[in-house]
Amino acid sequence: MQHTAIYYDGQSSQPHQAQIEVFGNSLSIYYDEKKVIWAVSEIDHAGFSGKGKTMLQYGLFPHQYLEYSNDSPLAKILAGYLLKPKNGLEIAGREYNAILKGALIAIAIFSAIVALVYFILLPSLAAYIAGKIPVSTEIALGEKLFNSFIGDSEIDTKKTKLLNNFARKIDFETKYPLKFTVVKDKQVNAFALPGGNVVVFSGILEKLKSSDELVALLSHEVTHIKERHSLKGLARSLAGSLLISVTFGDSGALGSVLVNQADNIYQLGFSRRMEKEADLEGLQIMNHNHIDQQGMIQLMERLQEEEQKQGSKMLAYLNSHPMTEERIAYIKENGQGKTGSINNNLDFIWKQMQDL
Repeated sequence: MQHTAIYYDGQSSQPHQAQIEVFGNSLSIYYDEKKVIWAVSEIDHAGFSGKGKTMLQYGLFPHQYLEYSNDSPLAKILAGYLLKPKNGLEIAGREYNAILKGALIAIAIFSAIVALVYFILLPSLAAYIAGKIPVSTEIALGEKLFNSFIGDSEIDTKKTKLLNNFARKIDFETKYPLKFTVVKDKQVNAFALPGGNVVVFSGILEKLKSSDELVALLSHEVTHIKERHSLKGLARSLAGSLLISVTFGDSGALGSVLVNQADNIYQLGFSRRMEKEADLEGLQIMNHNHIDQQGMIQLMERLQEEEQKQGSKMLAYLNSHPMTEERIAYIKENGQGKTGSINNNLDFIWKQMQDL
């Protein structure tokens, strides 16, 4: 049985009166003594329904079209063959979902690339950058950071003088011009700046029980300077901020890091490798100076005890120098069998500091 419809051949805008015959999975169109066959599975009528009519689209560009009334017998017959027509909202929704899915995939890929750069490539880049900075520049940078950090901090001048006298009795095997400063603050913390400055808070001095523990603390911090750990940490932080600023177009990010580093330098986290290096080279410094390496173990254990007392309120030193059983274990292992002698000069200065 044939049905009437209007056919557009895609070659011109001229409509053709056509007779339509539906058989199996094909639709035959007869017009102007010509015959065209459409495969039902390739017919698209999405978005072409409205005003009481339906327009089917077929083939590649230039498309063919077939128009018929929605209340015609042909419409009822084709309803059983064709997929349910999609209205504009359905199309928009599907297109939106496709775009959103593509965007999420792109974001995931981009995030993976940024993470790879930040966590894998950035440390190597930071080490390379730090290695290219002259020591003179590093020292000048450290002085600027030190002066900026100290700011309104209250320096304990008497303990600072004694601490520097104490440190001069130790051969740290470094050419860096070391300078030690005691800041009056209850924080249980100490940190090293690039170029030779070591800041020690009075809070951590109050926790130490022997000159050997103080030697351990200073040896650990000086190793951070010798191995340029602080400089590498700064380089990584700056490089990371540069990466973020370039990625997201935030030109102020790098400047903010430069301003904030002076206040946050002691919170720069060192990698496990850096901390282990500082621990073990610190032990070597103690051994070189014939200081009992048990002092390093006692320092760690004492700080761990304080951490347990504080509970969730983490000690500042443990924030930047994470304490683990693993660290204590390898310190014990490397210090095993190595004993030192009593250093009366260090003990004398240590007692003077305690008396203040």
